[in-house]
Amino acid sequence: MGIKDKDWGVNVDHLPDFWVDPEKLSVIQDLMFSGINVMLTGDPGTGKTELTKRLAQAHGLPFHRVNVGAIRTPRDWFGHWEFIAGQTVFIQSELVAAIQRPGLVALDEFNRVTPDIHNSIYTILDHNREVYIEETKQHIAVHPRCIFISTENRGRSHTGTFMEDTAVDDRFESIRLELPPVEVMAGLLEKVYQADGDQALLLARITHKLNALFHEESLSRPTGFRPAISACALLRRGQPLKTALKYTFVNRFSPEGGVDSEQTTVLQVIQAYLPSGK
Repeated sequence: MGIKDKDWGVNVDHLPDFWVDPEKLSVIQDLMFSGINVMLTGDPGTGKTELTKRLAQAHGLPFHRVNVGAIRTPRDWFGHWEFIAGQTVFIQSELVAAIQRPGLVALDEFNRVTPDIHNSIYTILDHNREVYIEETKQHIAVHPRCIFISTENRGRSHTGTFMEDTAVDDRFESIRLELPPVEVMAGLLEKVYQADGDQALLLARITHKLNALFHEESLSRPTGFRPAISACALLRRGQPLKTALKYTFVNRFSPEGGVDSEQTTVLQVIQAYLPSGK
């Protein structure tokens, strides 16, 4: 069941089994319930896409996710042509239905397409909040309680992304997500992913250290939550700790360079955090 009308726009102060900075959580909700589009940025594995789902669940809102990277032409937002029973017909996209009702629409990986692909949806993201679909001769108005939240990965490690038009910045307020603090991350790994307490803390510390090395430009890619989650899965299946760390953290990085490789750097970090004798 959805939330009652009287509860529309009432902020929640936490999300079950999920962490986001409390101030940012409050600001995100205040923006989205004020009709302002939100852009979530941050390193991979900081929970951007998951946060959109959790917000929809917390507020009892229908949720529709658009994989923006799969949009190939500006018209694909609204549908595509198909040859059916001897004639060509236009099949309207689920996005068209989603924007006409209350709910949360997540535009995931928004900068995975060239800027011209965004042109067709600018009018649904600005104060007009409507679009004319040429193929069906329809004017579609966005429902007053339709919320748009987009996600983006930005930075030097994301070669498949594109520079945005300033029109995008004008239509969104950006909020950058970060990893949970070490102790909070360890608690989530223990509670949600059934990690042993000491191992959960170890995984959290390694994650934070590797991510810090990325931001210091000592590693070529960031380390988000995902390797730690995968390590928990291997540990639950009975794999030794060193094996779990090898296949989830170490193998993500290049072995090129031998003793000066990124893998060597990661191994040194892991060794520094492992209890003696492990």
